[in-house]
Amino acid sequence: MRRIYYLLDDINEAHLISDTLHENGIEDWQFHILAKDEAQLHRHHLHKANVFQKSDLIHSGERGALAGLAAGFYLALFVSPWSVAETSTLLYGLLALSVLGLIAGTVWGNYHENYKILHFHNDIENGKLLVMLDAKNDQHILVKHLMKNEFPQLNSSGEHDWFINPFETEALVPIK
Repeated sequence: MRRIYYLLDDINEAHLISDTLHENGIEDWQFHILAKDEAQLHRHHLHKANVFQKSDLIHSGERGALAGLAAGFYLALFVSPWSVAETSTLLYGLLALSVLGLIAGTVWGNYHENYKILHFHNDIENGKLLVMLDAKNDQHILVKHLMKNEFPQLNSSGEHDWFINPFETEALVPIK
């Protein structure tokens, strides 16, 4: 699945895009809008971005879990030969450090903007609307053609894979 981004200036244009996409088989879960003023999205009955799309919960949580796992492996490889602990105790330590890293990462991510939309931060703060359109692999080309045909003045602002890679730091692929 691919996520395609569009920046809009007007809430009415977002409403028109939403209606057009729904008429062409795009469901609500595939279409989200991020705006500084979320109340206007609610008034216009537009599907707003959720916490996972706005914050870096998943990405940071994955990174934290990997850091905890690495600390656990360090404990198991370098501390265990010198300790009198049983293997099961070390495995519990590995699991505990992984969970602790996951919790720390998600707390960190809750207070940071999603790394995939960081590129649009200033535009959103200046009042623009960010449309995030998730297209299934077999819909990707059709959705792009639909948007180009129905809204010729609108240009895509970028796209990326829907998958969240914990090692990725910048996911946006600008469209030229």
